[in-house]
This record gives sequence, structure tokens and C-alpha cells, in this order.
Amino acid sequence: MTFNFATAKASALKSLKSPLLELLLLGPSGAGKSYCTGTTGLKTLFIYFTRETHGAKTAAVTGKDDIIPICVDFGTWGDEKEERAFTADETLATLGSLLTSYNLISTEGFKSVVLDGIAALEVVVKESTLWKKKCQSAKGVHNSFKETEASGEIIGSVINALKAVQRECGVHIIATSILDVKNMDGFGGITEAAPRLQGYGLCESVVANFGDILVVGRMTKGTDVKWKFQSLMDVKKVSKDENGTIKKILNFSPRISGMVLPPIMDADLSLIIKMKEQV
Repeated sequence: MTFNFATAKASALKSLKSPLLELLLLGPSGAGKSYCTGTTGLKTLFIYFTRETHGAKTAAVTGKDDIIPICVDFGTWGDEKEERAFTADETLATLGSLLTSYNLISTEGFKSVVLDGIAALEVVVKESTLWKKKCQSAKGVHNSFKETEASGEIIGSVINALKAVQRECGVHIIATSILDVKNMDGFGGITEAAPRLQGYGLCESVVANFGDILVVGRMTKGTDVKWKFQSLMDVKKVSKDENGTIKKILNFSPRISGMVLPPIMDADLSLIIKMKEQV
């Protein structure tokens, strides 16, 4: 096979100039992640799990009728008549089917797809048959040392499916994940934090798949409380050896490709989208 330089160059330039968000949205529990996903001003396919039902309701506060919520772990399965909770395997199958429904996503007019969120997905993954198989040793017993790699592979495949939706349908993609705050200032400004994901390898699988990262938190001024995007904090995952010596550091600090973020701005994704379109 001959390498087609012109085609490869055109494809790369198209990707680099894309105004579409490929966003990992981080924030502490209750900090407004789901609220923010409703601020795009666009018709949004909001994918969620039952443990995150509140997220769909919160997104609809700002997004109103633009938010179309779909729960992937509860409903009617196959020819069954009664609604029920899905097994982990059924949930992953439902999610995979939805994320490959390109024609449906396009014809329904969706311009944004949200996965809320990575932490809930991790719980489902760890209950799946595939995860348990990936964690088996050569002798067929569970090997805990394989857990992070197994989670990373399966969650990574879901994120890749989400990115495929963007390529096929031309939509913004947003995934939410919980942030554990270690330090903050007196006004709610986050100064140090780490993503709530098990293991350095899993964090690496997640962050490597997103070109854009934002952190949202509630900030106060007197009695006034507002949701703000914050970009000055130190967000990282650290890998240490048995002696406590740092081996690797993975940077999750806020960034939007092609843009310089202000230290603090209103947690409004429509503003981010407009700024990115102008780059």
C-alpha cells in the first residue's frame, strides 16, 4: 500500500480546525457538571445511568426541551413487556447500540451528545462479564493487578465509540467525571484536585481520549453563589512506587484546544463553543 500524503494531510488539517468540542467535564459532586451540559443551546442526546438520574433533571433546568434524556441501564429488554434494571452486560450492549445509531442521531437533529458520566460507567464495567474475563489469570482466578488495565480498555472503547459519533454525525461530545478536591480558596476556587477514577492507568486511558478539559465549581462572593469554569488549579493523577516515590504524573489541567482560557469564566458551554468557532 502506498502512503497517500495529500489525503493524510487533508484529514489532519480538518481535525485540527474542527470547532467541535471533545470535552471531558470535571467537577466535584454537586458542582454543576450536569447543569453545564444543558448550556450548549443545542439539541442534546443526554445519555445517563440510573445512579445519575438527577443529572438529566439538572441539565433540563438550563437546556429545557433541548435535552433528550436516554437511560441505558433501565427499561424494557428485547421482547419483554415489563421495565426492569438491566444487567451490566445488557447496559453495555444498550450503550454500544445507541452510540452506533448514527442515522438516528443525525435525523433527530442532535448537535451534542453527553455521556453522564465516566464514574457511573466504571461501576457498570466492573460488574460486566467482559471485565471479569479480562481480570482472570492464566489459571482462571481473579487477578486484581489486571483491574485497572481491564477498566481502561473497556471504558476506552466506549469513549472511542463516542468519538466515532462525532466523526460520523458532526456533533459536540461531552463526558462528565467526578473530581476530588484536595484544596480550595475561601471563595470556592479549586487549587488542587484529582479525578475520581481507580488507578493511574485508567485515568490515562480517559484523559488521552479528550482534546478538551474543563473544570466547573461553585464560587461565592458574599451571599452570591455561581457556577464557574476555573482554569488555574493543579489537576493531576500521581503514580507512586512502594516507597512513595513519584514515578509518573498525569496532567488533567483545564484546556480547550486552540484557545487560551481565562482564569475564571461563567460556566456556559455556549460561550466556549462560540470562542472555539472563532479560533
